[in-house]
Amino acid sequence: MSEEKDEINISYNFVDHSYKMSYVLARIQELEREHFALMVDRLDENHSEYHQWYETVLEVISDLNRMKYIYEKLGGSFGSEIPGMSD
Repeated sequence: MSEEKDEINISYNFVDHSYKMSYVLARIQELEREHFALMVDRLDENHSEYHQWYETVLEVISDLNRMKYIYEKLGGSFGSEIPGMSD
C-alpha cells in the first residue's frame, strides 16, 4: 500500500502554494454554483428522478466539504477568522 502511494505522488516544479490555494478556491466556487443550480431545479419528492437528484446533491455536498477541508489544510480560512489570531 505504501509503495502505491509513493507511485502516484510526484514533486511539483510549477505548482506553488498560491496556485494550489487558487485552484481549490475555484473548485469550491464551482461546487457552490452546482449546488445552487440543483437547489433552483429542486425536484418534488414524488418526482420519478428525485432519488437521483437527491444523491447528486449529497455528492456535491461531500465534494464541497472535501475541498473545504483541503483548503483549510493548505492554511486557508473562511469567514471573518484572522489566521494566527485564535487562542
